[in-house]
Amino acid sequence: MRCIYILWLLFLKLVCCELEVRIADGILKGQALQSRDGRIYYSYTGIPYAKPPIGELRFKAPEPVEPWKGILDGYSESNKICVQNNFTDCHEDCLYLNVFTPKVNKTFLPVMFWIHGGRFSRGHGGPNAHGPEYFMDKDVVLVSINYRLGILGFLSTEDDEIPGNYGMKDQVMALRWVQKNIVHFNGDPNQVTIFGESSGAACTGFHMLSPMSKGLFHKVILQSGTPVCKWAISPIGLSRKRAHAVATIAGCNFDTSEDILKCLRKLSSKSIIDLQNRLYVWLSHPCIHFNPVVENCNSGQESFLCHHPIYDFKQESFVPAIIGLNSAEGGMFVSSLYNSTSLINTDFQTYFNRLLSIMLFYNQYTKLEELDKIGDRVLKEYFPSGRLDDNTHLNAVNMIGDGCFTHCVVDMAKRLSSPVYIYYYDYQNEFSYNKLFGSCQRSLGVTHADELTSLFKNSRLSSKDLNVDDLKVSRLLVNVWYRFVTFETPTIDGTDAGPAWPKFTFNEHFEILHIDSAQPKIIQNPFYEKYKFWNQLPYSFNLNQTIPPKKSLNSKTEL
Repeated sequence: MRCIYILWLLFLKLVCCELEVRIADGILKGQALQSRDGRIYYSYTGIPYAKPPIGELRFKAPEPVEPWKGILDGYSESNKICVQNNFTDCHEDCLYLNVFTPKVNKTFLPVMFWIHGGRFSRGHGGPNAHGPEYFMDKDVVLVSINYRLGILGFLSTEDDEIPGNYGMKDQVMALRWVQKNIVHFNGDPNQVTIFGESSGAACTGFHMLSPMSKGLFHKVILQSGTPVCKWAISPIGLSRKRAHAVATIAGCNFDTSEDILKCLRKLSSKSIIDLQNRLYVWLSHPCIHFNPVVENCNSGQESFLCHHPIYDFKQESFVPAIIGLNSAEGGMFVSSLYNSTSLINTDFQTYFNRLLSIMLFYNQYTKLEELDKIGDRVLKEYFPSGRLDDNTHLNAVNMIGDGCFTHCVVDMAKRLSSPVYIYYYDYQNEFSYNKLFGSCQRSLGVTHADELTSLFKNSRLSSKDLNVDDLKVSRLLVNVWYRFVTFETPTIDGTDAGPAWPKFTFNEHFEILHIDSAQPKIIQNPFYEKYKFWNQLPYSFNLNQTIPPKKSLNSKTEL
């Protein structure tokens, strides 16, 4: 009995020692947890990767974190969520990341770097929303991060005073942290895959273009978003206009960008959120006000993005990519327009052309006189009766999904010269994000973000375990992603002996991976006609537009 007790003490001492990791900035202590299949892994949460962006560091690029003394407990995620709406416990001091590594004897495992979505204005990388349990069954190190959001992360006056892209520069700082420290967690800095969903996917694509991100990663996975989506980046002039609008609402003098900077630095974070909420035109639209911008790359300071992605993709920036979308991306957005029986927001019918252009963001790229032409063509394409009614909810789902996601996913794949693999997630999980964003109880399909329930455990949304079928699809998707990050050639089921996943080649019949069950299959392109329709609409894409006159800055309908 005494021998057993001594052995137990030795085991506890060994585990405690293993949980402590010394990195460049100090010592971290994590905790041992279990994966979905009972494998032991180590969790380190709330690791600071930059100085708190507060005070004079608000609206500045992140600065390296200062080393700490003693042992930092890496198992607390309280007070780490970046400032955003609908979260009471959020703070500007939020530049923290999380590392999860399996208990293995190997070293140098592939690294998966997760960028959460949320319209560039909400969300976080914490394990209660993006739990690592599923990936920790694999030999991979998972990193998830927080980055600045909304006004604090993406406000820009489009000059050297407030250049913007602070949230993107936070991500670069975190990627540099990975290069410097991930070996201490058994991670291979030469085998890093960035993956993200929605705005997180667009961020992932922007890193392919950024001179700041070059050499920091080696593969990408873009889930339901790309940098060429209309919602992903502001045309030249729009960000400056919105910065002036924010300054006006806040009562700031905006004669110079320096005036705006000094004034906004004095505001509380709550006031910043209140300012952002006053920019909505209709319901929660436009759902993105602040996003990445093109910077002046001759300013003498590090710039994240030098060219607009619509016109300039650098061939040397290309890395192998998985890109895809869900079959009913628009469901999440339609769930607030319909209830269980009828169309409840009749404004959408009455002011269809104007509101559609705001929802799908093409008002930012299109001359005012063209909006009605585009709206009429879209209405005719998706609503044969010529109007929305109580039973056209699925038509609306397809329209929004195609306009916001299908077109730009295919367009992104066309622009890449490196190996690209396209997927189409079409499996209806028991839980759907449709239920979070409206009162519609009708089936709206596999909506935006529904694939996340297959990749991550989300204790905030559901405490239930996956049912039998959902579990099979979850294991499949984790296997497919893991196979891609580990090897050069992915297979359609994630196994070594599985059928090869064909590379994307743009033509009328290009092949994609259709995931509608635990037995995925290769099908021919279902997007061609949709892509062709949206590609032929008369967008102006005038990226050299002038700044609108100040007299229009108070008009909410122009934002």
